[in-house]
Amino acid sequence: MSSTIGGISGVGMSITDTVSGSNSKLDQMDFLKLLMIQLSYQDPLNPMDSAQFSAHLAEFSQLEQLTLMNENLSYAMQTNLVLAQSVNNTMAATMIGQDVLAYGNEVELEEGEETTLNYNLSASAQSVTITIKDEAGVTVRTIEVGAQSSDDQQLVWDGLDNDGDELSPGVYTFSVSAETSSGTTVPVTTYTAGTISGVSYVDGMAQFLVGSMQISLGDVYKILSG
Repeated sequence: MSSTIGGISGVGMSITDTVSGSNSKLDQMDFLKLLMIQLSYQDPLNPMDSAQFSAHLAEFSQLEQLTLMNENLSYAMQTNLVLAQSVNNTMAATMIGQDVLAYGNEVELEEGEETTLNYNLSASAQSVTITIKDEAGVTVRTIEVGAQSSDDQQLVWDGLDNDGDELSPGVYTFSVSAETSSGTTVPVTTYTAGTISGVSYVDGMAQFLVGSMQISLGDVYKILSG
């Protein structure tokens, strides 16, 4: 569509004169305003010919169709999003009682209990070191595991700190570093594990409750049992 309406002799009116400041795009009302201005300023002795007028109407029709198409597409996308959220939230409720692995690095320690740390090595490693931190980010335990093969791995943590003292119950985080015999770093993925005890909803999205931890539905890596 041209940026200037033709056929308006001596008026010098353009789209940028008619459409205010920041909005440089024509909508339906802008188009109609410009068309009416053109008609009101045309020379009665030399009116716009029918072909030119028909061309303007065709442009308006195309603009209207594109506007309706965009509105329908936006509505369809919003509807699909609500439907997907509803399906996910319904499915989440059926997973209560399931044991799961999820992407994450949290582990919950209960009083007097051991807990299992889960992770995956992308390649065989000659040395593997696990560092455990409390909720304040302070390192409480460092465990030298030694050599391990590539695949999912587990380590049972006895709940003791580096001095052999029993740690308080709570949520801890862990990280795993691994190297090959040549000193090359092996990428490691850590997991949060536990039994889903309930479901909460944050901004309409399901969050699994695993003890006092929360796990997003999209972070679930593996369902271990039913």
